[in-house]
Amino acid sequence: MPENPSPAYAKQPVGKPRIPVVFWLLLTISLSLITGTVLLSNDMKHLRTIDRYFGFDLFSYEVKPPPPKALPRPAPPASVTLPLHAIEPPMAQTASTFLRTWRISGAAMCAALRDAGIQTSDWAAASFNANTFECFFEHSGKREKDQLPTSIFVIVRGDAAGTINNMRVKIVNPETDQNGQLDPNILRIFEVMLSQPQWLDFHEALNAIKNLRDIKEDGFGASITFSREVLNPDRYNFTLSLDAASGPQKRTRNYFSDRTWLPSPEPTAETNPAQPAPASGQ
Repeated sequence: MPENPSPAYAKQPVGKPRIPVVFWLLLTISLSLITGTVLLSNDMKHLRTIDRYFGFDLFSYEVKPPPPKALPRPAPPASVTLPLHAIEPPMAQTASTFLRTWRISGAAMCAALRDAGIQTSDWAAASFNANTFECFFEHSGKREKDQLPTSIFVIVRGDAAGTINNMRVKIVNPETDQNGQLDPNILRIFEVMLSQPQWLDFHEALNAIKNLRDIKEDGFGASITFSREVLNPDRYNFTLSLDAASGPQKRTRNYFSDRTWLPSPEPTAETNPAQPAPASGQ
């Protein structure tokens, strides 16, 4: 017999419920919005990171140079220890000062005067003192009527070592030109005496002597004087001397004494290029 058919009212198996398509569409849109927000936020930082990681080359990137290398640190400065006397205040009893010295010897000075036409004697010991050396020149003109005769006396005095102590000139009733200026032949004496020591700070001395004006200048131990005698207006006296007067000048002169240091050489004499050099001995 055939199997008993199922009753008509028998229940059919129930199928799984289906999710609507709209739900999936909405979910996809929501996830896309969230992902886009995350990728585009913070100036697309996350999107740029993904682009560089996978190499999509969606953006152009500025190539930054590598940072410069740090320079080596300089070595610390070397320490210097100063002696105590270098920072101590100076003491007045040991202070010194600038001091002038003769740049020419007495014998060379006399020779320079002779080369200029002033026929001085040789540098030799004085008759009154063997320790004093000197050279001199003396000239006296003829007396005319009631006027004093023109006379010139020049003397350079020093010691046996050749160091000059002073130079003196005395002129009586000197000859002048129509402008009252000293005769060039007499003025040449003062030109030589002022130029040979090579002291360049007595600027006004020669001009004053040329115009027979009194002048007195001092500096660094040197003294120059040209003056008219009060009681004898036609007599003029000139003195150029070197004498350390102050304490600092005396200390400086004693320190640089020739007894301690070698004497300085004579200034180089100027040679005339027109004259031939002397022939050497055979």
